[in-house]
Amino acid sequence: MNLVKRLDAMVRQNQDIIEYLRHAHRIGDYGMLVGSLDYAIARINTVILRLSQYPLLADQYFSELQSCHCSVRSFHLNMQRAESWPGFLQWYPRFRLHRIGIKKFPRIAVLLARVENDIKN
Repeated sequence: MNLVKRLDAMVRQNQDIIEYLRHAHRIGDYGMLVGSLDYAIARINTVILRLSQYPLLADQYFSELQSCHCSVRSFHLNMQRAESWPGFLQWYPRFRLHRIGIKKFPRIAVLLARVENDIKN
């Protein structure tokens, strides 16, 4: 599949997350999770936009972008689980949310910085 089509498919997959964020409640601890997901999806979309403008860089960073995209989708899935699962089982999705937010979301910011730096140089 063409690289531009893959980037387009990622953007289309992000649409359901963006729609979810429009209707999410931003209250208390849950609001922090919504905010984290909002920042992450904005950064992913910025990276996708930049890489679509520079196809040679897209080849270089695609596997890293795909990994970050999977972590955002996993975060979204665990947020939905935390909403729908019964109270005594909510510890597991909340643990996963914390783990993804601590371990994988900083990689998105690093990827964005690296792409921006490579574009400037």
